Amino acid sequence: MKEVCIWLVAIATIASGCRFAYQLRAGTIATTLSTWIIFLAATSLSLATYVTAEGFNLRAGILNCMDVVGAGMVFMATLLWGERGMRIKPFERWYLAGIVGALILWFLTGNALSANLITQTLIVIGYAPTLHNIITTKKNTESFTGWGLVFLACVIALYPAFSNGNMLAEVYAVRAVTSVLIVLSLMTYYELRNRPRTA
Repeated sequence: MKEVCIWLVAIATIASGCRFAYQLRAGTIATTLSTWIIFLAATSLSLATYVTAEGFNLRAGILNCMDVVGAGMVFMATLLWGERGMRIKPFERWYLAGIVGALILWFLTGNALSANLITQTLIVIGYAPTLHNIITTKKNTESFTGWGLVFLACVIALYPAFSNGNMLAEVYAVRAVTSVLIVLSLMTYYELRNRPRTA
């Protein structure tokens, strides 16, 4: 069962990355390069600290592995078809500083566990611009298919994470499910709110 879940997480994540890439190429969504540099850096640091703290148990941490792949796919698609500008906002500067801080902490103390948990907090904060954009525009600006596939991968990843009793994999999966569920809930709220009412 665990092996099936691992494959399903990989397939759902790659499908999500392909969907985002397709929509970028078609011009139906817009992303910024700086956003995906940040997510790629955060998920990569999370994976690096995870494998150090948990002894390369990549099956339990499959979601983190595939998030690096997914973020890399969207990063590359943004380079090819999206907005290539590097206008880093004040929030993004603080976010990058947080990633650098976690990296410095890891190298100075050798404490991969603490660095990983700090990185998980940063990834949660990384959802703020998406949520802010939906709330300020008062409409759904995101892809239901893309985020739906991400959510599916997160939910499936709970099984391999918890079946091994791997604390960091559990934290990553629960954090991911909660964060993506909030995004999907807000998207659904504004989609339904803005739907034309029939007489």
